[in-house]
This record gives sequence, C-alpha cells and structure tokens, in this order.
Amino acid sequence: MAMSRDGGNLFEENRLEEIRERMDAIENLTVTYNDNVFTWEDVCTLNGLGAGTSTTYKFPCARLSPMDFFQETRTYFKEVDRVTWYHGVVRGAAIRPRVLRFGILQQHCLGLEEGQSDACKVQAGLRLNPDFAEQMGYPREYANPLGLIGDVGSLELSDNCRICIEESLEAKMEKLQHELVVPFFSVLARELRRFQQTLADPEELAQVDDLATKAEKIAKKVDKRAVEDFYYYQVLRSTYAELGAEAYQSAYNQLITPDAVPLDCSTSACPKFNITLEDSKQALRNHADNTFSSITTAGSPLPAWSESDGSGIMLQGFNPVGGSGVNMSADTLSAVAYLDLVNYRNTSAWNPLYANSYADPLNDPNWVPLVETNPVYAWFMAGETEMTAHCGNGNLTGSETGDRTFDTFTNFVAVHKLTQYWCTKYAEPFEEDATRTKQHFARMFYDGLLDSDSFLGITQGSDDPYTWTLGAGCGYSLGGERYSYTEQSEADVLANASGNLYFIEEGVSVGVVDRNLLIGDATPPVGNYNFSNPLQKVGVVQSLFALLGEPKAIRNRVSNCNRPGGPLNITDEDAEEVLYLAKERFDEIWSKGWDDESAGEVQFVGFVDDVGVVGTTGRFLKEITLSNGWLTTISILIICCFSVFLMFSLDAVESKVALTLVGCGLVVLSYFAALGFSIMIGIKINVATAWTLPFILLGLGVDDMYIVLLALKKESQKGHSEDSFLRGMQEVVVPVTMTSLVNASMFAIMNISDVPAVNLTARVALIAVVFLYLSIIFCFSAYCFLDMKRQAAGTRDVFCCTKAGERSNEDSGNKCVGTWLSTLLYDKLFKPLVLGNSTIRIVSHLLIWAVAAGLVGVSIYGITEREVGLGLEDFFPHDHQAQQWASKRTESLGSWSIGMNWGALTYTEPETQMKMIKQFEDVIAHPNVADVDTKQLWIADLAIWTSRMCDANVARSNPSIKMCGRDQVWPVDNSTCAGTWKRNAFGLRQKIFNDMKGQCNAYEGGICRPTSKMHFADLIDLGINMSAQDQNEVWCPVMEGWSDDKLRFCIKQWRFLAGGGGGLILEDEHGSPTQCQGEYYSNEEIKTPIPYSTGPTMFSFNLLSHEITTTVIEETRAICDDDKELHCWLTGIPYNYWSQYIGIFSVLVEISAWSVCVGFVVAVLFLLAQHTRQGGNRSLAQNVGGSLAGALLITAVMILSLVSVIGLSILAGVSITGFSIMSFVLSVGFSVEYAVHVVSRWLHAPNSIQSASDRVDYAMAFLTLPTFMSFMSSCIGVATLSQTEFSFTQVFYFRPLIIVMPVTYYFGCWWLPAFLSILDFEFVKLGGESEEVRPQEQPIAEKQGLPEPTDIHRLSDQEDSDNGKAPSLLEDITSEVEC
Repeated sequence: MAMSRDGGNLFEENRLEEIRERMDAIENLTVTYNDNVFTWEDVCTLNGLGAGTSTTYKFPCARLSPMDFFQETRTYFKEVDRVTWYHGVVRGAAIRPRVLRFGILQQHCLGLEEGQSDACKVQAGLRLNPDFAEQMGYPREYANPLGLIGDVGSLELSDNCRICIEESLEAKMEKLQHELVVPFFSVLARELRRFQQTLADPEELAQVDDLATKAEKIAKKVDKRAVEDFYYYQVLRSTYAELGAEAYQSAYNQLITPDAVPLDCSTSACPKFNITLEDSKQALRNHADNTFSSITTAGSPLPAWSESDGSGIMLQGFNPVGGSGVNMSADTLSAVAYLDLVNYRNTSAWNPLYANSYADPLNDPNWVPLVETNPVYAWFMAGETEMTAHCGNGNLTGSETGDRTFDTFTNFVAVHKLTQYWCTKYAEPFEEDATRTKQHFARMFYDGLLDSDSFLGITQGSDDPYTWTLGAGCGYSLGGERYSYTEQSEADVLANASGNLYFIEEGVSVGVVDRNLLIGDATPPVGNYNFSNPLQKVGVVQSLFALLGEPKAIRNRVSNCNRPGGPLNITDEDAEEVLYLAKERFDEIWSKGWDDESAGEVQFVGFVDDVGVVGTTGRFLKEITLSNGWLTTISILIICCFSVFLMFSLDAVESKVALTLVGCGLVVLSYFAALGFSIMIGIKINVATAWTLPFILLGLGVDDMYIVLLALKKESQKGHSEDSFLRGMQEVVVPVTMTSLVNASMFAIMNISDVPAVNLTARVALIAVVFLYLSIIFCFSAYCFLDMKRQAAGTRDVFCCTKAGERSNEDSGNKCVGTWLSTLLYDKLFKPLVLGNSTIRIVSHLLIWAVAAGLVGVSIYGITEREVGLGLEDFFPHDHQAQQWASKRTESLGSWSIGMNWGALTYTEPETQMKMIKQFEDVIAHPNVADVDTKQLWIADLAIWTSRMCDANVARSNPSIKMCGRDQVWPVDNSTCAGTWKRNAFGLRQKIFNDMKGQCNAYEGGICRPTSKMHFADLIDLGINMSAQDQNEVWCPVMEGWSDDKLRFCIKQWRFLAGGGGGLILEDEHGSPTQCQGEYYSNEEIKTPIPYSTGPTMFSFNLLSHEITTTVIEETRAICDDDKELHCWLTGIPYNYWSQYIGIFSVLVEISAWSVCVGFVVAVLFLLAQHTRQGGNRSLAQNVGGSLAGALLITAVMILSLVSVIGLSILAGVSITGFSIMSFVLSVGFSVEYAVHVVSRWLHAPNSIQSASDRVDYAMAFLTLPTFMSFMSSCIGVATLSQTEFSFTQVFYFRPLIIVMPVTYYFGCWWLPAFLSILDFEFVKLGGESEEVRPQEQPIAEKQGLPEPTDIHRLSDQEDSDNGKAPSLLEDITSEVEC
C-alpha cells in the first residue's frame, strides 16, 4: 500500500514515480540461502505464458496494481519479457489469427464471386465506406480499413460473418494442403524427373535434379503449419498493397511531379506522374516481390533506383529497393493450370501448358510466369533454397544528377523521409551475413513490414503492453499505448486514470480489475467516477503481488531450464526457508522509511500473508509470543518476593521463607513442564498461550499453595506430627481439588471455540491445571511435612542445618508479617465493617450491596453496548508498519480475496452444473463482492469449451491440433467432448454483447445467450424453428449424458489444450515433461468422481467494519454454505477469520453457561462428598440440601463476577473476541477459588457456632490472609502485562484480566461473606460437634498426654495445654492465623 504522507493526492508525477521505483525494487528482490542467490522470479506466482510454453522466467511476475494505468510502469518488463510478449501475445495470439481471418474475409466472405458467401459484406462496408457507416448509425471515423483486422478477432463466434470466416479458414487450409501444395509438388517432382531423363548435359541434369529433389522433400514434409505460414505471408503481401495503396498514392503524387524532377522527359526516361490507386497497389506488390536487400532491408516501394538491392542511384532507374526476395506475383492457381492437376490422372484429358511436352524449367517460356512466380512454388521452394544475407538498416541513396541543390534535396528525402529502419538484433542474422534460406529472409522482410509504422508500429524487444496495446480493453486501441503521467498536470493524470483498470492482457484472461480492491480514499468514490466525472483525488493505492504458496512449487520452479544462472536442485525444506526469507525481505523493501517523514512524499506500508510459510502476521505474532519472557520473569520474581515477605517471621523457626520459595518454584516448574509436555504432543504455542497462561496460571498455582501452606501452618500450632499434617491436608484437599476441577473443566469447555489460538491455549491450560494440582497436593505437601519436621527439630528457616536459640512462645506470632497483615486486614478492616456493631454493619452491608448492584447494573448496560471482532490493526502496535497498513485498509479499502469450493457433486448432470453457476453468480451479485465474468468459473469455462462458442482454435500454436471440446474424440465410444444447450431454467446471467458502435462493456457477464445470438448449427441441433416463443428463450451451455470416465478424459484435454483450472485434485504431481527441464504440460490425470473443485479468485470489498464483514459473511453463506441441495463453502480471510465473530456473543454465553454449570455440578458433588466423609448425625437429605445451597452460593458468585467482568471490560473498550472470551471466562476460575473456600469453611463451621455472622467470622478469620495473598499475587501477575508495548495484549488480556482480579475478589471475599452473614438457616450448618478434635482424633490427644478439649475449645498452644487453660472463641480463632 502507498499513501500520501500529507493526506493529499497520490496521482501526480513525483508521487507516482516514488511508487514505481518501490515496485521496481520488489521486482529486483534477492535473498541468499546456502550460498545460492534467489530472485523474485523464483518465488512469484506466475512468470511465464502458461504450462508447456517453455516461457518460465521469460515473462514478468504477475501482479495487480493501479500503476498499470500508466506507461511508466513498464520498467519492470525486462528485454526477455518483451520478446516473449511480442512472440507469444502480439504475434501468436493477437496478430497472426487476425491476419489469417482478414485474408479469408476478403477472399471468401464478401460475395465477390458467384456462389460465395457475403456474410461479411456489411461489416466490410462499415470499415471501408464512411457514408455507409454513417448511414448505419456509426460515426464516420469508424470507417477505417485497419479496423477490419481488429473486427475479425472480436466478432462473436455465432455471428454469421465470423462463422463464414472460421469455416472458410479451416476449409482453406485443408484445401491448400491436400488439394494444392502436396499434389502440386508431388506431380511437379514426377514431371521434373521425367524431364530429367531427357537431359544429357551434366549441369542441366544437376539443376533439374536439385529442383526435383526439393519438390519431393516439400511434398513429404509440408504440414498444416507450413501451409498456414504460407497463407499468412501471402495475406500480408496483399494487405500491404490493399491497405497501403492510398497512403502511397498520396505521398508519391506529392513527391514525384514534373516540377520536382529535373529531367528532360523527351530525352530521358521519366517516372510516371499522377499515379492511380491501382498503380499504387501494383507498386507495393512489386516492392514485396523485389530483391531482398542486406543494405536497407526495409527499402522503398518507390520505383526510382538503378538497382534493387539498395546500391543504386535514385532517378537512374525504375526499381524499388528491397523486398522479400520471393516473387509471388502470379495467380495462386497458375501452377495448377501449368501442370493441369485437375486432369493429371486422366491421361486422355490431361493437357498441361508445357511448351515442349515437358515441365522444363530451363527453356519453357511458361515456366517463369506460371511456375517460378507462382506463390506456392516460390514460397515453398524458397524454404529449400539457401541464401546468404543479413538484416540491414542502411540509408537509401539520393540522386546524382549534377544539380547540387537537387541532389542534396533528394539525399535528404531519401535518408530522412523514405528510409525506414526495420531491423533489430532479433532479426537474425543482424548486420553480418549468414546463410539461411530465402524463405527465412522473406519472413524477415514481411515481419519487419508488419511491425513498421505503416502497420502495427511495434518494435520487438522494445515495446511492451504499456507502449503497444492490444485493443482488447475498454478505452484501448490496437497499437495504442497506455497513458503517460510524465510532465502532465495533476488534473490530466486523474482524468486519464478515471476509466477501467486492466492487467497487462487488457482483460483477455482475468477480466477487468475491480478498482475497489486497489484504490482508496478516492474523490469521487470508486464506482462514482468515470471519464465524464473524473477523479479529483486518490489518497491510497494498493498493489497485489502474488507469491507461490507451496514450497514444492518453488522447488519445481528453480529447477527450470530457463532459470537465469542455471537450474537448482533444492529440497522442500530449502524452498520453505527461501520463501520465508523472500517474504521477510519483501516487507523490508516495501516498507523502508515508512516512519521517516523525510523519506519522500509517499508512505509505503505492506502485508505478506501466511500461506506456505509465515508472513507479516506470523512473524510478528512469533515476536510477540517469544517476547513475554522478561515480563514473565518479573511477574514470577514479584510474586515470589511478595509471598516470601508475608511468610517471613523474625522467629527463625516459625518463618517459612524456604518453604514458600519451594512452593513458588514448584508452581513455576509445573507450568513450564505443562508447556513442554504440550509442545511434545503437538500443541503449538501461540500469542494467547504466551500472554495469558503464565500470568494467570502462576497466580492460580500460588493461590492453592497459600491455602495448603496456611492450613498446615495452622495445624502445626497443635504439633508437628504426621497426624497434624494429615488433618491439615484433609481440610484443604477437597476445596483445592474442587477448584482445580472447576478450572480444568472451564478450560476444557473453551475447546468449544473454533479459534485455534483459544482452543489450543485452553488445552495447554488444562494440562497446566493438572500439573499444578499434582505438584501442590503431592509435591508441595511433602515439602510442608518436611518443614514441620524442621520446626519440630527447632532448626532455622533457610539455614535448616543450624539450631535456633531459646524462643519465647508468647510473642512468636507477633514476629510474622502475615500475622500483622492478617490483623490489619481482618481485625482492623473486614471484621469491623462486615461483622461489627449494628450501625456500621448495616451501613457497610448496604454499601457492599449497592456496589454489587452498581457493578451488575453498569455491566448489563455495558453488555448491551458490546462490539465484536478483532481486526488486523488490533494485532500490531502503532509503531509497526503493518498496523498502518491494516488501519488504512480497513478505513479505505476493506478488500480481501475470497473463494468458493464444492465437494463431491454429480458434475455430469446439467442441473448440477447450472446450480453451481447460479450459486457463483448470486455470490458475485452481492454488493460487497467484486464482479467476475461467469466464464472464470471452471464449470462454466468447460461448458463453453464443449460448445461452438469455444475460441481455443483461434490462436493455435500448432494448427494441426484442434483445441476445442467438439474436436476431442473419446476413444471408448468415439464420441466427442461436445456439450449441448439447455433452456435457462435457473435465471443465470446472460452474456453482455458489445454493439461495435463505440460502446464498450468492461464485463462479459454470464455465459447464457438469447436465441438471436446462438450459432445456427446449435439451433438446428436443438430443433429450434425460430418461432416467437423461441426468440425469447435464453440458452446455457452444459455437458449432458457424460459418464465420469468421459468427464475425466474431457477435463484432461481441456486442461492440456485450453489451460483449464478448477483446483481439481490431480493423481499426478505434475504432467508430462516438456523439452525444458523442470517445465511440464498440464495433462495430469484428475481424480474422478470429482471429490473437490474450486472457483476463481474473487474479492470482497468495502468491509469497513466487523459488523459489515459478518453481515456479508452471513448473507453470502446463505447462498452457498447453507444451500442444502448443492452444498458449497466459501473461504478466504473474511470467512476463515471473521466468521468466528458470527454469533460470538452466543458462544460467550454458551461457554460461560457451561463453565458455571460445571462449577455448580462439581461444587455439589465435592461438597456432598465432603459432608459425607465428615460423618455426623446428618441425613442424606440434609447433606444434599446443604451441598446444593453451597453450590448455589458459589454459582451466584460465578455469575455475578462473570457478568460484571464482561460488562466492565466492554466499557473499557474490549470487544468480544475469542481472546477476550477466554479472559472473561477466567473470572469463573478466580471466583471459584475464593467462593469455594469461603462457602466450604462457612458450611463446616462447628455446630457450636450458631449465628450466621459468627460462622462468617469463623471462615474469614482464617481465609482473609490467604485470599488476600491470592488476590495480590494474581494482580501482580496481571499488572506486569500493563508494561507490554503491544496494544493487542493490553486490550484483550490486561484490561479484562485486571478487571477480573478485583471483581472476583470483591464478590468472593466481600459480597459473599456479607450475604452469608444473613443466611441463618439450620440446613446450611453442616459442621461437626468440634471441627478441631473429632472423636476419631481423641487417641492423638491421649497419646500426647493432652487434656480432652471441650466442644467449643481447642488447644491453642503448649503453654495453655500445660496450664489446662481453655481460651475463648476469639482467642482460639486469633491463634489459628498466627505464624
């Protein structure tokens, strides 16, 4: 993409030059790999004229650009490219077919002879007679004889004139070969041999033997190509005379006058004055038949020189200079009359025109006028006759009359007015003599004549599609040129760029290029401007460069024999690396200086797709993915430091720094182990994995670590035995297992998403949750047990090999940071507010409920304001050139390539074929899909190929091979690949026909046609009698009655002969090889029944927002994907990427609902299991009821948190995407982390604690510290994301996750306890008689020699135990949270 830095117009000379230079830099791109240099031509999609043409590396790489409006863009055409274009396109596809048909039109379709068709009489009259053209409604300037050459190529194949031309041409070539050339030379050879037997003179014998041998050789080897060549050059000869006569007559009569020629015509021979048009024609024919000149090959038709070869003097003779060297002045049938071929086998009637009973080339006076100058004899004999000469660009000579003034004048005229320079270095031999055949030099002359300014005005090796146009596209003429912006005003440049845009072939193969794809920020907008209402500004232009999508295609490409520097043998892996380097280099070259205001007036930004190997996005995402290391490290360090800080105590024995570090280390190790395991089983790490999981899962991991650590710490207050350890683990194993299972289930549910970045990340997270659970429950707990032993032994924390000194048990708890923080958070903050005196409690509860209601209310509003989607511009940071590209593309272009695909259908059925076409036409009829001619669809193109509308025979490289379906014979039953026509029962588009009056339609439209435009032979086949009803019918080409085997054969022929496509599955890697190594024909076998096919490349445009894009996807899928009768599916970036946003809110609701439901079910089951395990006098109904109540409370927290997170995130500018959904749903995991522990402990408070507020006091006195630590550690992990330079991670990860943390903490640790404090119901009181010492635990007390505790008391510490003191409930709870 190129855009003006100042927001102004790009279409002015200086800025267009900048764009052209940048495009040329891409064409010159090179990369080095394994000491081999690879070029742009090694990796671009198309750099030849097609498979089997041996032109790979001899034609420019395909690209689409608005710069194709302008002639200056031609600089990317190398010399070899121009030569290929000249021979393959201009001569082979455009001019030769037209010249042949122009000759046929003149000779066979004007009704000039009795019994001859006059089908082209009107068309010829329009071009030859201005009055007639005007009478028929055409402008007078339409009458241009040269226009007939263009007409014969553009007339419909169903036009009667075109039918006459095509049928006559085939008949003419057959007749020339088999009824004239071969018979003539066969008989001539025999007759010469007969005459040879009469000769005795060795010299004469040798002369006649040479002629007879040549005649025999010609008769044996002449083929259709040779005959067509003969006719082509014969037509050129006559065309030279017919079309050049008028101009020659005018020039001659102005130059050669009695006053201008200083000769005394009474004593000297003077040239003819005031010549007629017929005189002019004859002069031109004489020139064509004249001697070939190596001095000045172009010569001059003016009969004014003493010598014919260019060495003579002007006005001293009556010879033209130069010519073909092959005299074809006699009638074509003169040789037939000479040999009397008609009666040759009838001896009695045979009457040749021999003067002496033999075909005597030595003495027969009839030989020269009837045979030697006969076009057939002269041309083909010239092909067997050697000649030494060369193509020369010398000057014509002037006169030598002695009159200095006159001679100076004639020399000036001869050099500057009459001399033409036809020879180029490609006219071999050039400037130096070499031996070839006379026919070779004759071709040289006629080719130069055709290229001369008098006709085509083209120079081989110099001209290209920008300086010489084919006349196929609207606004282009044959031999014209594309507009040049050099030294033109801005208004003129804009006006001349206001028409249709074409690729270099002017729409012949790919059609008109939709300007919506390539031009943006235009005034007037694209679609509203034209030559009458021209452009006023173009702010953005986009150029599309195509690369090979598969590494193996590059491997095949570089093995081609035409590769500059020689072919290379590389592996697919090498090719993949080359493609990667080429894409990387493309980005570097195109976007160079994009952020440098001094680097020109144009800003260049670009994007390379990820087909084959990663491109711009892939490289950037890899960069993002791998750049999270430092933030992850910082997050880990801060979390570890925070945890260590809270677990540090001045009491070296009670301190748990080492154990905390071990726990943090296990969490980190478990995460990276899960990451490594995921990679081992084939899960690719992506940006979501890198920028979500380490910051979330590490927090979840340390949350569980805190719970286990503090629970065991509490139990260690009662002793350091195995029983104490087991009691602690029994308390936490169920809630930790439950939270882990909920989290695992939540991540499992995320696999509903079809976004790889989401479901792959969810799989990694699922594995990580399992690993974290196992490490915390089995590994970390073991370290905790060892730490308990350390404490029992009285050794120091960290320095565990050293004994601590005397310790005071009275103030050991006050030495712990955690104790201080717990006192601050719970005693000074939470308890006074939530559980304090009635006034404060009422106010605080009202405030808590008000905040909760406010959060939910605001969040619900936020959800109603939701936006969906994530554009490419959201991926890239603002300081990345691709972000500018993506933003401008969304604002001004919004175009993407798309495609249609079909699976296994009954392709042999006409109804299926027409339905496919209908689907295709309905999709491209959508206002956001660029128009494409129906014939671009493979099934439509194949149908045309099987009909009489096939034009593949027009420009055959080998005239002996017919290339249309009706000419291909299926050997199984000798039927042909001929289709038929069916009535248009599906409302398919009709073809748009130009009326030849200057109106030009850029698009052809459909392939169906009305009865009036049908080929008469098709109407006969269909039995149409041209009734009024039949006149209104529309017909469409189809294949009917074919088997799969016949379809297989015909498609193979179609692909081989006509270059058909369709993306069909091939059974061979490539077709048969050509003579050029590494190049193959397109004749692979296709797989049948056809399992899969594709449509042409299509483009969507004006997708300027996510909403428009998803609407277009839904509307077009309704045509294709949702069709139950004939299923097809649409692909391309909009469908592969934006389709995830269709119904994405429903996906969010679905994933959220499943997560909450799973959380509810897991909570019910685990709470029930926990109640059942604890035993007691409760019934099953009580356990179930309590479990349901607890699960409902947990679910309420999940729902409130989820709704709040979603709504607040949306208000914070986070749109709904697969990435944000993942962040939203993580709130379920965090809310469960808090709610499970709170609800579980609240439910299981000892029965002696009766009031709801006391039960909350019991739960939160212990949980305040670990939940706050969990909250802080998670916040720390997420907060580090704020330091990323990538806006994508800040928007879709940091914003929602930083909202998740306080919201879930608020609902789980403030709103939930406040709510629980008013739930004073018996069925939720599921605790035991004493939670601290159960009956089965009494042996432990007895074993330790401790007094049996009361129902509501516990052993607080050893000193109290010794004194037999029973602490109060408050003292009991307070001591539980001491270090």
